[in-house]
This record gives sequence, C-alpha cells and structure tokens, in this order.
Amino acid sequence: MSGKEFGSLLKTLRERHGVSQSKLAERADFDHSYVSRLESGARMPTRDAVDRLGTAMGLDQGALDALLASAGFLPRDVTSLLSNEPALGEVLEMLQDETVPTEYRENMRNMLRIMVQQARHMVGASGVAVKSGVAA
Repeated sequence: MSGKEFGSLLKTLRERHGVSQSKLAERADFDHSYVSRLESGARMPTRDAVDRLGTAMGLDQGALDALLASAGFLPRDVTSLLSNEPALGEVLEMLQDETVPTEYRENMRNMLRIMVQQARHMVGASGVAVKSGVAA
C-alpha cells in the first residue's frame, strides 16, 4: 500500500462528508498538518489514527474498512475484502460460525485445502492457469 492511495481515499471520503482538513484534524484530535501530510501521501497513519479519522468523519463500517485496507491494515470485517467474491464471504462466515458443527467446518477447511492444491497444480511454470492443455 502506498501513502498516495491512502491519502487519495482519505481526501475523497473527507470531501464526501463535507469536512475540511482543519475540522477533521480537530475532531480526530490531530494537528492540521498531520491530516495534510496524510492526504499528500507524505505520511502513513497508525491503525489508531485511521480509526480516529473514521470516527471523526462518521464513516460507516464499509468505508472505514476500505480506509483501513488502503492504509495496509486488515479491516474489522474481513469479509468486506471479499465483496467481489460473495461465495467466499459466505464460506468465511460459515467457518467462523460456532453454531455450525466443528466436524462440518473442518471438512470445509479440508475441501478448501484440496481445491487450493489443485489450483496451484493447474498453474503452469509460466504462472498462467492451464485448462485442458490450453492457456486460460
């Protein structure tokens, strides 16, 4: 992750919420110059700083997770990283669900391991997935 990616997203979110750099810095208990350096990409924040900035802007969980990820931190809800892969999000939720019997969750983990091994096996030395002898 680069500081420029984080800074760009921070600026976009700040402007979307109609908050000036000065007001955001005040709400998050930072110096104005710190917010300016974050937005310019000159500084990278700590996780705590991202949380404080998100709270100061009143971000919803999805926007906060995106901001955390852009700063190189795992979001609170890891399934948000899988928004383009809803089936994987469902699998992750089931694996974490204590009401699903342990044996069933372990079987799912084993099946996933096998699928990953098969996928790795199907990737040729060139790093291109191979399907029936033809590059995919």
